[in-house]
Amino acid sequence: MESAVDRLEFVTVEGLLAYGEMLARRPAGEGIELPPIPSSSVDRPQRSRDAMEQIRAFVYGAKGGVPGADEYRAARRALIEKSCQGDELVFFSAWNALLAAGELAPLLRMPIRSVQKPTHRRPVAIVPRAQLTPQLAEDRIVLDLGEDRFWLLPRDLTGRTLLFTMRHGISRMESSTYRVGRRLANVLDPERGVPKADAVGAALARMLGVVGQQLDFLHIHNYLDPRTFVHLVSQSPNTRQLYERVIAALMQAQAHHAGALPPAWDPALDSQDFGWVTGLEKKVEAEEAAKVFGVDVPTAKRLIKHPLYSYPGGHSFFDVYVDIVDGFRRLGQSHQGEAVCLYSHSSTLRALMIYLDPRPFREAFTEFGEYKEGQDNVVLLTYEQGLLSGYSTAVGLSARERAARET
Repeated sequence: MESAVDRLEFVTVEGLLAYGEMLARRPAGEGIELPPIPSSSVDRPQRSRDAMEQIRAFVYGAKGGVPGADEYRAARRALIEKSCQGDELVFFSAWNALLAAGELAPLLRMPIRSVQKPTHRRPVAIVPRAQLTPQLAEDRIVLDLGEDRFWLLPRDLTGRTLLFTMRHGISRMESSTYRVGRRLANVLDPERGVPKADAVGAALARMLGVVGQQLDFLHIHNYLDPRTFVHLVSQSPNTRQLYERVIAALMQAQAHHAGALPPAWDPALDSQDFGWVTGLEKKVEAEEAAKVFGVDVPTAKRLIKHPLYSYPGGHSFFDVYVDIVDGFRRLGQSHQGEAVCLYSHSSTLRALMIYLDPRPFREAFTEFGEYKEGQDNVVLLTYEQGLLSGYSTAVGLSARERAARET
């Protein structure tokens, strides 16, 4: 059953089309690449209702499960191309009208094989002193990170992958105020963002240096040599900038940067696609929606904040969640035996928190409704035996850890 907060009776096909067409006419700001605007059409309301039948059929068929994220993406693309004749505005209105009616809810319970949460509790890579047990430490190297936290490292990386995940930090156009997403070529704020990136790099270098010394003391191969790390970025320039600041800190002890691998782009690290809303102030976005639908702003936000709400010319948070979870599993599988540094966005960390939480997607989504900017600097995950470990903050503190400390 849909909860009271999900009831969206104010949403209509006509209202969605008016809202979507208004957004599609927005001029693109600097550094923004908006989707092409479909040619005008007077029969969009009827075409939207026809497309709703095809989307219903897709949702009904998906109840039995989807083999993987690739198949889910292909099915969604086919709905746009075939059922909506490639018209993103028709898809926007048809999809979100069904969302408002509660007919897309089964998708949140749909089993996508490569994105399913495991049924057992995950181990975490970093644990507080109170949770350090002999069972957790078995066959692991236990390293003291300070602040009563211990890193449980494998003796070697055979069949395992270490993933250091970092969000870009403070950018010129901040996602706390604007819809940024993958279509905006965002850069670090020179006054606040660059120093923060330097601080993250210095903290990571310090931690790796301390851990490396302990590995040497134990006469264990130091697989945390930064010169061997794999570096992956998103399409956004701010993630490459973060890489540049972090690698400079990691290599400071070296005479030069020789040996540091250049970064490569990976689609799993891209942020959400906000389509024609890219670059718009969130406050304005909600106010415009409230005007079109004839409701107050908090009511309009119920639609916009729904995990299945698909942006005009873009996609939903659920779509980017599927991309991220599937992508991280792929990266873990394809980089076994390596340490990988991933430079990404707040949506990445939010998706990971939801996936790694043991509760079903919708419950975890409600819990982590907003990712607090700056709450984590470097998140450490390990991949072994086909599973990602739990969420571990290697540098900095998570919001939960910070709250516990303040208490």
